[in-house]
Amino acid sequence: MNNPTPLRSGDFVTKRKIAVLILLAFGAAGVWFVPEVTAWLERKPDEAWARIKQTGVIRFAINPTYMPFDGLGSHGDFFGIDVDIANELARRLNARAEFVVAGFDSLYDVLRVGQAEATISALPIDPAKFGMWRYSEPYFEAGQVLIAKPVRFTKSSQVSIAVEYGSDADAAARYLARRREGITITTTQSTADALKAVANDWVDAAIIDGVSARQLLPKYPDLGISEQVTHDPYAIAMWGESDQLVGEINAALAAMEADGTLQRIVDEWMKK
Repeated sequence: MNNPTPLRSGDFVTKRKIAVLILLAFGAAGVWFVPEVTAWLERKPDEAWARIKQTGVIRFAINPTYMPFDGLGSHGDFFGIDVDIANELARRLNARAEFVVAGFDSLYDVLRVGQAEATISALPIDPAKFGMWRYSEPYFEAGQVLIAKPVRFTKSSQVSIAVEYGSDADAAARYLARRREGITITTTQSTADALKAVANDWVDAAIIDGVSARQLLPKYPDLGISEQVTHDPYAIAMWGESDQLVGEINAALAAMEADGTLQRIVDEWMKK
């Protein structure tokens, strides 16, 4: 019978080092995940979603001063793109939409104090608000677009662009001209005049905002959007801790986009 090989002191020290390293590894992993675990344990429940489930009502903050998105009639009736989207969202969330009038500077504050669960008011996404507030996926792109005759316009070295003087389109065109050679800018008195210049072949293209493009292009069947020059997406704002509400609204918006409801609402109001 063979006697077991006696354990040498060097082997004992090596195994002890391995054991210590394993313990240190587990300890480091624990420290690494402590913030995530703590954050999960300390996360507050979605109070906005809880209110909706309890009352069956979702309150939307709105500043009804910007058509075709937000309007208020003489009898207190709300109307516009945002109102129709909000009503449809509420229906898909098995709730009823109510509207809370807020000044433009208060559209976020009403969410913080619980006077509304969401804000829908042609609201551009503001990166400075990330964290304390949350946004849905965008439902409309209002950024500047390049309008041209598709059969005529090519991105050649020499392009003349019409813009309304002093507008965001003017600023976008000048920004573009600093980065592309051969761009000349012609200023007009209005967005409509800029489109007219393209339609009459006085210039190669025009830059206008996304809202005006949707409203005016039906009058110019020969013109179309050639390029998205800047981005200014509109989205629904919610309080930063409204995780479940954000998810529910995003899912409903995605369904509305997939079945054409979102496009239909926008098209109907842009034609008026």
